[in-house]
Amino acid sequence: MAGDSFFITKDFDAQVVKTVLRRKWWVLLVSILTFTGIAFFILRYSKPVYESTMLIQLADSDQARDLLDIENINSTNSNFNANLELLRSQLLFERALQKMNAHVSLFQEGKILTEEKYTSSCFNVSTVQLKDSSLINIPIYVNLQGNNLELTYDFQNKTKRVKGFANGHLVNEDFDVVLNVMDRATMEKILKNDKLFFAFNSIGSLSSKFSSNLSVNPMDPNAQTIELRFAAYNPYFCADLLNSLANTFFNFELDIKRKGNENVLLFIDQQLDSLSQELENSKDSLVFFQRQSNLADPEAIGSNLTENVIKLQDQLYEIEDELNGLNKVASKLTKEPNRLEIYRLLPEMLGKSYQLSLSKQIEELYEMLERKENLLYSVTEENPEIKSLTLRISMKTEGIRKTIVFLQNRLAENANVLRSKIGSIQNDIFKIPEKKMEYGRLKNIQDLNDKYFSLLTEKKVMYAISNAGYSSSNRILSKAMVQSNPINPNRNQIYGAFIGFGFFFGFIILFIAYVRYNEVNSVDDLKKILPPNLSYLGTVPLLKESMDYSELLVYDSPKSIISEAMRNIRANMSFVFPDYKTIAISSSVSGEGKTFVSLNLAAIIAMSGKKTVLIDLDLRKPKIHLALKASNKIGMSNALVNQKTWQECVQNSNVENLHFLTAGPVPPNPSELILSKKMAEILEELGTIYDVIVIDNPPVGVVSDGVQLLAKADIPIYVFKANYSKRSYAERVEELVDVQHITKLNLILNGEIRNRRSYGYNYEYYSDEPAPKSFLSRIFKI
Repeated sequence: MAGDSFFITKDFDAQVVKTVLRRKWWVLLVSILTFTGIAFFILRYSKPVYESTMLIQLADSDQARDLLDIENINSTNSNFNANLELLRSQLLFERALQKMNAHVSLFQEGKILTEEKYTSSCFNVSTVQLKDSSLINIPIYVNLQGNNLELTYDFQNKTKRVKGFANGHLVNEDFDVVLNVMDRATMEKILKNDKLFFAFNSIGSLSSKFSSNLSVNPMDPNAQTIELRFAAYNPYFCADLLNSLANTFFNFELDIKRKGNENVLLFIDQQLDSLSQELENSKDSLVFFQRQSNLADPEAIGSNLTENVIKLQDQLYEIEDELNGLNKVASKLTKEPNRLEIYRLLPEMLGKSYQLSLSKQIEELYEMLERKENLLYSVTEENPEIKSLTLRISMKTEGIRKTIVFLQNRLAENANVLRSKIGSIQNDIFKIPEKKMEYGRLKNIQDLNDKYFSLLTEKKVMYAISNAGYSSSNRILSKAMVQSNPINPNRNQIYGAFIGFGFFFGFIILFIAYVRYNEVNSVDDLKKILPPNLSYLGTVPLLKESMDYSELLVYDSPKSIISEAMRNIRANMSFVFPDYKTIAISSSVSGEGKTFVSLNLAAIIAMSGKKTVLIDLDLRKPKIHLALKASNKIGMSNALVNQKTWQECVQNSNVENLHFLTAGPVPPNPSELILSKKMAEILEELGTIYDVIVIDNPPVGVVSDGVQLLAKADIPIYVFKANYSKRSYAERVEELVDVQHITKLNLILNGEIRNRRSYGYNYEYYSDEPAPKSFLSRIFKI
């Protein structure tokens, strides 16, 4: 049927837009309200995420450098990136958690959400001893039993209970805790609806869980400023963790520096103790030799040779000392060097000729080892960065070894040259008395010991001054604060987004309704979709009153707007066919008002003085007798089967000159009766008696009975109803024009809305029509 065709509006039609908006404006409102409700429930049952921020600055204060021009090795200016990595490390994160005493978490479990209370709980738990570590993360529920407490938990396929008193020890084979109740009234109120429980934590697990929420960003490397951000469900936990992390970082730096300083000073003290003993021994040996040999002024003999030997021996001693130092460094450079051992090599190179060329490489190796050790707290040996770092350490170690070999060779050559020179001079000294030579040897040993003792003492004093003058000026520029507004979910953004979605979704529904809009609104719509050669007789306005079936309004209300519309149609028919005799009225489907138009048009014609007969040929579902309040026991069906004559079936109406023939009992073969010769004979006989014959045809969109009568009628009329008839019904009209060759078809638009007033009437055509649609169906009606 034409009404089942799929129709799409392709061109913009302002009238359709207005109609869709007038009918379905509430769709947009419902869509917005629905999505706003969804946003409300999302916000209601989503855990808010809070974020705290902190700004710290790394700085050194070195008064020794400022006053004495002594550079301090504690300076952190060159280790900005290392400090960033330290702040991001899991090692520091775990230490911060330990300082926060995060071994126990407190929770409030509601019907939908479970909230971690942290410091805002009405109770807290102090862990005296956790005897079984497998109890970690197991919820332990807290209940009140009068004045006592009861802990309940499921562990190792058993339900365990521990009873005790508030603020006292609760002990069993798994743990020993003290549960302090700060607000018993609040606790009792909460336990009426929700559950309270606590759980033991693993610092390592907490670190793995929360470390990814930490963001460490360099703000200004030149100013040594770093921004810390941390997000979690509890705002107090966020602020406390950042403050703990900053304090842990500062203390960690101080501890590392303190241990390094202690190691350097310990090494110097050990060297000084050894040299002090050797110096005393050399002095005693020299004095004893002078007394024994009676040498009052031994320097006067062979002083020049002795001085040369002393100088050469000094040089040789320094070279041998440096060689010993290089050998010691080489012995520490194993395939897997120890970071602490490498760190201890740095003080041993103080004052050596190779200090500049080797100490920097040793420092770089130490930093690599430290970086690797820090990474191993959070990753495994198979991590690509660990492998890369191991390769770089190996390469750096090999480079240092090559440098050491080169330095050893060079120093060995220098030592050989000095030994050769010393040997040559000593050959000359052999001529000097043995006592003088012995004196010179002992004096040389004493001078060397004294020299190195003074050197180490000077180094110790300088290091002590430098260390005393240094102080860390790391400071918190912006302390972490407790934030009351969550960063997620963002209420304004979510409400805005969902309202936008609601508006968009509603707009899409309205757009689909516009595109799929398939109803006729006005005569202009008909002119757009129907063949241009059809005639338009006029429109019938939509009435305010609702009727169960068609009524004869033009007789009851001759001055009404309906009467005027019918008179206008009557006048237009005179222009179309001045001497019209038969009028056949049909439509596509039921409910378009063809019976209403037939009844009132016949009445208005009769009121003009023409003798008129109205025939109800809708034999399946007759309605004329209802409108005229007449009997339908006999009618056209009886006349067509020759049970009665049409004269016996015709009835008079209250309208002068208007007679009517009801449909009569429903026959089994209405199509055959309407298309029979008897029908043609009756119409011919009626034409001899009546001036005008008005035929209420069956709807041709449902059945084809009335097509022949439309074709034979002087004025065939096709009725559309505004805001009811589908635009796709135009296909049936085109078929009547093109196939049935009803080229003189005339159109009437029924139910037109005028002046924005809502006139209306309702009546059904067939009782087997679809039932009214449900609310949801009407919402999404296209």
